[in-house]
Amino acid sequence: MKKRFYYTICGLLLLLASCMPGTKEESPADLNEQGIKLINDGKHEEALKVFLKAIKGKKLSNEYKGTIYRNIAITYTQLDKKDSAIHFSTLATKCYRKNSYDYFINAADVDLLKGKTEAALAKLLKAENIDPGDMAVNNTLGLLYMGEYNETLTDLNKALVYNLKAFDLNGNRIIEEVLARNYYRLEDYEKAESHYEHLRQNHPDMVSYTLNMGMVKYKLKNKLEAGKLFDEVIAKDSSYRVTIDIFKGNNR
Repeated sequence: MKKRFYYTICGLLLLLASCMPGTKEESPADLNEQGIKLINDGKHEEALKVFLKAIKGKKLSNEYKGTIYRNIAITYTQLDKKDSAIHFSTLATKCYRKNSYDYFINAADVDLLKGKTEAALAKLLKAENIDPGDMAVNNTLGLLYMGEYNETLTDLNKALVYNLKAFDLNGNRIIEEVLARNYYRLEDYEKAESHYEHLRQNHPDMVSYTLNMGMVKYKLKNKLEAGKLFDEVIAKDSSYRVTIDIFKGNNR
C-alpha cells in the first residue's frame, strides 16, 4: 500500500549544485549537474551512477569532494540504502574543517541517518548560526520540525518558517513538495493547492502530485473534482486505490 503523501519523507536534503572547475565535456562539474537533474526528475539509480563517476575526477579539492559525496549519500537515502548513505555522509564530513558550516551539515546528516535527531538538531542550529541564509540548513530544519525524523520535534509553524526560506532560496521540485506538505498539515489547503497544481503542471508524469491534489480538493469540499483526480491516479496506477479508499474513509 502506498503511503499517504503527507507521511512520505522527501530527500534528506536538497542536492547542492557546486561551482566546480572544468570546461571539458564530462568534467566532474558537468557530471554533478547531470546527477542533480536526474535526482530531481526522480531517476535515482541513474543519478547515482553519474555521481559515482563524478567522484572519480582528478584533482578535486576537498570541498568539491564533499559536495559530491553528499550528493551520493542523499541519492542512497532516496534508494533506502541507509548503510551506504551513512558511509558517504561520513566521507563528506571528513572533507571539511571541524566546526565549519559544511562540517555541521554533513555531521547532522549522519546523525539523522542513525536516528540521533537531538544530536542532529544541535549541529544544525550551530550551522544556522554560522550561515542562516543557506538553503541546506533551512531545508533540513524544515523537515526536522515537520517531525520527519522524530515526531516529538514536530512544530509545523516553526517548520513553515524554514521551508518558506528554503523555497525562496531554491524553489525546485523537492523543496516545493515539502512546502506544499507543510501547508497541508497546517490545514492551509488553498496554499497547498497552489503549490501542488504548480508541481502537477511541471511534472505531469509524477502521479503522486495528482493524488495530492485530489486530497486537497477533497479537503476543500470539491469532491467532484477530487473524484476526477482520483480516477486519473487509479487509471495510471491501480495500487493507489487502497490509499484513496482509506483517505476517504478517514475524511467523511
